[in-house]
Amino acid sequence: MIKMRLPTLFHLMTGMLLLPPAARAQNLLANPSFEDVNVCIEYYAPCAPVGWENVSPALKMQYNYHTYKNKAGHQYINLVSGSVRDERNYAQTRLLCPMRKGKRYRIMAIVGATQRLEPEVDFYLSKDYVFRENAHVLNDLKPTVTLRKAQITKPLEKNFYRMETVFTAEDDFTHLLVGRMELRQSRASGGPEFIFLDYLELVPEEQTDLCADAAAIMDSLAHRRLRHTLPGQHVTRQMTNVRTAKNGCMDVEIPGTDLFTAVGRARYPLAASRIDSLVQRYQPGGLRLRITGYFFDPASQRFDSALSAREAIDAREVFINDFAFSPRDIKVVTLQISTPRYDAASPGAKARNNFVGIEVCPPDISAPPETPVAVAEIPPPPDTLLIPDVLFKFDRHELNPALFSSLDTLVDKIPRAEGTTLALIGHTDNAGADDYNLELSLRRAEALAAYLRKKGLGDYILTVSGEGEKRPAHPNDSPEGRRRNRRVEIIIYKQ
Repeated sequence: MIKMRLPTLFHLMTGMLLLPPAARAQNLLANPSFEDVNVCIEYYAPCAPVGWENVSPALKMQYNYHTYKNKAGHQYINLVSGSVRDERNYAQTRLLCPMRKGKRYRIMAIVGATQRLEPEVDFYLSKDYVFRENAHVLNDLKPTVTLRKAQITKPLEKNFYRMETVFTAEDDFTHLLVGRMELRQSRASGGPEFIFLDYLELVPEEQTDLCADAAAIMDSLAHRRLRHTLPGQHVTRQMTNVRTAKNGCMDVEIPGTDLFTAVGRARYPLAASRIDSLVQRYQPGGLRLRITGYFFDPASQRFDSALSAREAIDAREVFINDFAFSPRDIKVVTLQISTPRYDAASPGAKARNNFVGIEVCPPDISAPPETPVAVAEIPPPPDTLLIPDVLFKFDRHELNPALFSSLDTLVDKIPRAEGTTLALIGHTDNAGADDYNLELSLRRAEALAAYLRKKGLGDYILTVSGEGEKRPAHPNDSPEGRRRNRRVEIIIYKQ
């Protein structure tokens, strides 16, 4: 008799209510309606549907709750199917039983798409998982089965459709991957195109029971809980930036020290919950942190190593000063990134290429000392010079000429030594529209940069940017807090 965990069996049966009686209990896909969500071992938090894997940790599948009446439970996963870039995410699983070459199989999906578009889905059958370092479209793989408009058998609620087709297995396949494998633009207006998978089914046309190994395979799938790092056996020498999980370790990725502010916690709640879990588990001498700064900007590659170090050092100081971590338990590593995870020219790539990785491991007394790999010399910490809102015209980007003398007093503090570089970053409070604040912060930073160039500091300016209201230095719940958030920061880097 085949035994399965009760929650998994329940969710398998929930999806099978869609099927005619003769076809039930033979689905080769575990957790077909994505109801059963596991707790990943990297973060000890709900991460992904049981049995389903990402192809790349750089862009993971997302799962969402719904209340549609499609009779396939209340969870669906969403995958990118078209965009202006070549980024894609996929879902993959091991079949509960191998397929048999030459046999006929029926594949059925309940699937939706963005903006009332008709969904297009590709399936790739193989004999192993597919893992990649970067989240690029898998156009080097030829889909085994496709579902298009012609395969729609029934329209459902909320732009979901039932789609199905029958095909002959060309090999004894053991794994299935689903997503969109064609490099194409989004058909949706104003953003990427998505497909929403509510239920998947792969059944043999010839009615047979599940194989004797199905329960054991289901159990092994339930124990595959790496969701944010690649399994070590799948990492190749070409994967230069990939992080792999170590036994007993967890790997946390945060956007930077912004996460430790109230605004950052609200913007990145999942990362914040993982840091909270880490802080709660910490005991001096009981855990070791390896903090790595990742920074890539084609306009400042000469300084990327220093900027990476700065991000890692700032995170280290937060753990020590705010969470009482022992400095002995934290190691800072800086990598010179020559190849970014995402195309540096694509929208939003800067934020996703620049982050802080935190590897948390128990101490291993028996292990030999680590050999430093690409560890850069940590530069001196930068200084920050604040240009307050009062030096600008009210709600304008122009500097106030009446206060140039006060501005010159601040500018005179900038060293003009060799190796000095400046980063100018504009900020606002949270009053007004986001787009307006972002534009105002950038234009104020540009106005200050123009002033510095007139003062002979143009060669020292490395970057000029605006953050809008995204990085408040103080709470925006009082006039004083909002006033102090309206500022331009001059970050002074020294070699």
